[in-house]
Amino acid sequence: MRALEQKKLLTLITAHAFKNIVTEILKAREVGGYTVVDATGVGAFGVQSGALDSDSNVLIYVILSEARLNLLLEDLDALMTRSYRIKVIVTDISILPRKKSPGGTSG
Repeated sequence: MRALEQKKLLTLITAHAFKNIVTEILKAREVGGYTVVDATGVGAFGVQSGALDSDSNVLIYVILSEARLNLLLEDLDALMTRSYRIKVIVTDISILPRKKSPGGTSG
């Protein structure tokens, strides 16, 4: 069995209206992939029913190295300083890496 790799899971909860702003930051930092999921719930800003973009949230999941995470945290902190409503959660995780293909690249 392949050895587990240590990574970070960055989970962002933000308003649907901010989704493109956040994903543009991910692209600018050359993040290779992320997952966006619509989310509803109740929090400090009241009910987020999902009926309208103005009252819906998204969850954005990113798996990345600690070095890349630190760069993203600087960008996200700058948004939060400007009063963007973003919840940032960082979790230590272990992943089973993809099997290398015969050509030596991940498949």
